[in-house]
Order: sequence, then C-alpha cells, then structure tokens
Amino acid sequence: MKKKISFCIVLLATMLTADAQTAGNLKVIDSTTSFDRITETITRGAVIKTSTLHFYEINDKISQKLFIAQPQVVVYQDGKKYRIKIEGIDKLLTCNKIQEVIESNIDGYFKGWDGNTTFTLINQQEWIQDNPTRTIFANLYRPAVLIYLTAEGYKMKIAGVEEDPILVKKLR
Repeated sequence: MKKKISFCIVLLATMLTADAQTAGNLKVIDSTTSFDRITETITRGAVIKTSTLHFYEINDKISQKLFIAQPQVVVYQDGKKYRIKIEGIDKLLTCNKIQEVIESNIDGYFKGWDGNTTFTLINQQEWIQDNPTRTIFANLYRPAVLIYLTAEGYKMKIAGVEEDPILVKKLR
C-alpha cells in the first residue's frame, strides 16, 4: 500500500513539474483521479468527473484513446478560464467547469433518438431532444445519463453512446 501511495505522489509531482512550464501562472484547483473509469475516446465535449466530484467539459479538438482507466487529473484556473491535464494526454486541454449537473439513468430501454425524442429518467424527470436534425440508433438498458448546463443550453451525454452530447430541454 505504501508503494502505491508513494508512486501516486511521485506521479502527481512529475505531472505538476512537467506542466509548470506550460501552465505559466495557472493555479492548481483540483488534483485527483477521474471518478469514473474512462472507456471512451477523449474528444471535444467529453466530460471528466473527478474524485472530488467536480465536472469538466473538454473544449479542445482532440480524439485520443486513453490506456489508463482512471487517470490522474490536474485542473488549473486562470481567472475564469480552466485547463485540464489528463494522464496519458501530452498537452493541457481547455475546459469548462460545469456547475449544474444531473446524474441519472434512462428509465427502461433506450433505442436512440430521432429528432424530438423524449427521455424519461428514473428520477422522474422528462427531457426532450432540442436538436431535431440528429438521429442515433442504440440498444441499451437503463444507460446512465449526465445532463449539464452550458452556454448553449442543457446537454445530455448518454453512457455507451460515443456521440457528442445532445442539446435537450426539460419537460418536467
């Protein structure tokens, strides 16, 4: 156990030292591991939940598969701007800190969306797709969903669907 803790401390110190040159005057505000296992490719719009239960949405254009299931994460802040360093990705990525987040599951089977799909969640909330031009097919049972507020409106990310989050509106 001591070796594992020492390794994590050395790894985190290495990450912080390596980023000091690129981070400039950025202030470290979160230094942890990802809360959830990351099984999808990191792309623009990906949401990272840290072990401190904060959420960050990636803004940079990136498409990189991580080979570390629960990578170390360091989040920096400079005024209102945020940057995130994810173990296994060589550069700092710009991100948004997400304040308003709903975590739930779709109630029953999820077959995808077709333009104006209504999503009923197990927490009794109902949301409707707010982008009628997108259609996606899936076959999942009670997938986890993450709904969060952005400058564009509410976005919904569905676990197991490797697509950009979709815009949604709350019905009830």
